[in-house]
Amino acid sequence: MLHLMFVRHADPDYKNDTITERGHAQARSLGEALATARIDTMYCSPLGRAQATMRYVAERKGMTATTFEWLRELDGCYGKNEAGEGLWAWNQHGVAAFADGAVSIENWKARVPYGEKMTAVSAVQYKAFDDFLATRGIVRDGVRYRIGEPVDEHIAFFCHEGFIKTLLPHLLQIPLPVVYAQLTINPSSRTTLVLDEKDGYGVFHAKTINDCSHYHDCEQLNRGK
Repeated sequence: MLHLMFVRHADPDYKNDTITERGHAQARSLGEALATARIDTMYCSPLGRAQATMRYVAERKGMTATTFEWLRELDGCYGKNEAGEGLWAWNQHGVAAFADGAVSIENWKARVPYGEKMTAVSAVQYKAFDDFLATRGIVRDGVRYRIGEPVDEHIAFFCHEGFIKTLLPHLLQIPLPVVYAQLTINPSSRTTLVLDEKDGYGVFHAKTINDCSHYHDCEQLNRGK
């Protein structure tokens, strides 16, 4: 069975594109937690904060990671507020996102202010990820995946909050604003999906979302502190 583990980089120092002292502690704990976990291959964003996080796991497991440009953080900025600060799609509060009622897979693009921007951004991301899966003989067919031969591989991706939050709707058939507004992806957390196969097809199931149990202040993280 195919297992995909998406690791968000540890606590970021965005200015210097690396991780903070707290982030190093998170990443170190992550490396220990994954020391005996099965990981067959690792891929990483080119950005420094993801690379710094990945290295703790790679060194603990004696592995190397392949860097993919398409794993970098997405451009989710769709405008500016009155103070001139960037508005990021996955930071819009759910109260605002759902002000006009519920969203669906079909209508969300016209119901949120970032709809046009993220439709274009996500289309590029989804193609890149589907092209990657196709190298494993897993080919997108509608909302399912055709499988040439059964796949047995555990893959870890070291990437970013926006990347993970934007990809989940594609793999789990959830409206994108629901994921943005109602799911949390904390620094150094793990989100794991498995490909459930039947009759030559597969769909992804969420095994864990935002698992930060390796880190001692997980409760504080989950409260957004």
